[in-house]
Amino acid sequence: MPQITLKETITKKIEIPMDALFELIDNLTAEERKKLLLRLKVKPVKLSPFKKDKINSILTDFAGTNLYEDEFLKDLEEGLKKSSVCL
Repeated sequence: MPQITLKETITKKIEIPMDALFELIDNLTAEERKKLLLRLKVKPVKLSPFKKDKINSILTDFAGTNLYEDEFLKDLEEGLKKSSVCL
């Protein structure tokens, strides 16, 4: 998922869903799109390979946000155990 860095008194990366990124691009003017395409040609986007992680680490990240209920976290753990994204 794409990310953007916001700089204030602290630096924090946030994830941007692809649909939101597409919407941002759709709302660009023709001139802004030309500039974006030129920048992508001049400075290619650096892609990095997906890194697997431990289930406990992923769960800790989710729990640390205080946005998810215990039932969701339990379901997430069960799903991750079946997933190929975990070590």
